[in-house]
Formats: sequence, C-alpha cells, structure tokens
Amino acid sequence: MKIIIKNITKIFLFILVLNSCGYSPMFKDFSDLNFSINIKDSLGSREINNLIIANLKNYSKLDTSKKYDVVVDSEYKKNIIAKDSTGAATEYKIIITSNFQIKSTNFNEEISFNESFNMQSMSNKLDEKDYEENIQNNLTNTITRKLILKLSQLE
Repeated sequence: MKIIIKNITKIFLFILVLNSCGYSPMFKDFSDLNFSINIKDSLGSREINNLIIANLKNYSKLDTSKKYDVVVDSEYKKNIIAKDSTGAATEYKIIITSNFQIKSTNFNEEISFNESFNMQSMSNKLDEKDYEENIQNNLTNTITRKLILKLSQLE
C-alpha cells in the first residue's frame, strides 16, 4: 500500500513540475503561422522533393504579407554499413540532406538539414522496401518541421 501511494505521489509531483515550468513541445501545432511558402524549383532527388513539397503545402497561406520563395535541393543516400559473412548487407544507413534557398523581401539565406537513420536488412525485400519508404516519410516530415520552425522564428 505504501508503494502505491509513493508512486502516485511521484507521478503527481512530476506532472505538477512539468505543468508549472512552462514546458511546451518544440514541434507543437503550427496552425497559427502567418506566412506563405512558394516553391520556385526543386533539384536533386525527385521522390524526396515531392514528399517535402507535399508537406510544405500544408503550411502555405495565400493571404499573408510574409511570402517566402523556396528552392528545394534534396539528396538521398542509402549506404551499407554492415555485411554478414557471405557479403550480403545486413544494415544500411539512410541519409537525407535537404538544402533550401529561401528568399523574401528582407531575408535571403540558404538553410541545410541532414537527417539519418540506421535500418536493418530484412529477409522479405517487399517489407524492407515498405519500411524504407516509411523511414523516408518520417525523415522528410522531420526536415519539413525543422524548416517551418526556422521560418516561424524569423517573424
């Protein structure tokens, strides 16, 4: 009985400390942003660029005073980092590098983001391909959120 009360007290104190310290998630809801993103061009990996552009369209507003013209240049790499005794790949490193050239009336800069993930090889190649596509989606979502966060801090 003492252990249950002790655990409940710890949980209550933890919630109380988090609530009163002003904690807010870094990648919170970006629905109140006041800028528009116009994709001017995309270079590099077409598949990665399409994922990034699709994510960026969710953050665009047409009737805003802040407008950013963006050129996206992405690169996708899948490197073998481990092999078994027969020489078959057992582990891959997926690397997505995206460079954004951002131009507006008072801002002109190039921003680069690099995300990577280590992926185990699977015996079923169809499942491995699906898993790789899921990783690509997650990494491009992360890159997009970082770009939106950076643009929101410029305002």
